[in-house]
Amino acid sequence: MAGLLLPASAQAEVKALLIGSNYESAENEALRLSNPRTDIRLISSALRTTSVSDLTVLEEPSAEEWQSGLDAWLDALSGDDIGFFYFAGHGFQIEGQNFLMSSDGKSLIPLDSLVTQITERARGAVIIIDACRNNPYFDAEPDDQIEVVEISGPTRSISYVTFSDLSTASGGLAQLANLRGLSAVAFFSTEPGNVAEDGPEPGKGSPFAIEFAKQIDRRQSLDEVFRKTAIAVTERTENRQSPWRQGDLAFDVFVSGMRALPIP
Repeated sequence: MAGLLLPASAQAEVKALLIGSNYESAENEALRLSNPRTDIRLISSALRTTSVSDLTVLEEPSAEEWQSGLDAWLDALSGDDIGFFYFAGHGFQIEGQNFLMSSDGKSLIPLDSLVTQITERARGAVIIIDACRNNPYFDAEPDDQIEVVEISGPTRSISYVTFSDLSTASGGLAQLANLRGLSAVAFFSTEPGNVAEDGPEPGKGSPFAIEFAKQIDRRQSLDEVFRKTAIAVTERTENRQSPWRQGDLAFDVFVSGMRALPIP
């Protein structure tokens, strides 16, 4: 049974939201990727073999679809649940803040505020980010702007960054600033400041998604899933990419259940 091990032997539900974008509708062709949609299909297929109670998959969502899909998923979380969020696509770090890009290539969603919303609704948050595949804005017109959409509650707060900001964005993502206490754990497809690989074959999945999907439906703790995925991805990419975790939870999570027999 999917869930977590609590001192009081209560069982929580794992509710998952998976988002992936290949950016096929984006005007900037440099944004287009080959594997994020395949990635979330691999992960969703693996999760369907577990007892995850609620699985939502958004492919190529616009900022508006991010809003409605995230709101519905957050509303389904209770204070005893684990919120499992997986993103595959473009991510950027601007002055130490992390942003995820919607499918149209015109809107950025701040990752830190998204994590806060999950931790406010659920007992624990599991954040999986397979992003930072490249920076397609090196040649952008510097004064053009892109929306930053702060998705929170019934309204959207919109600010802007320029393409000049994006063109000079640091490679890879930064550490999350709001992972305090034991309410959330984040697992990134590569270490801070590094770029993750999209995968050598279109439609076959990224190195991270392939290995994570192999581990997530096995009867083992989430800690073991993270560790074994990190080892396998590092080996698969010949040390070019090493998955990295931040934060922790105060309990063990077994998405696919505990082993039938304990380890001596």
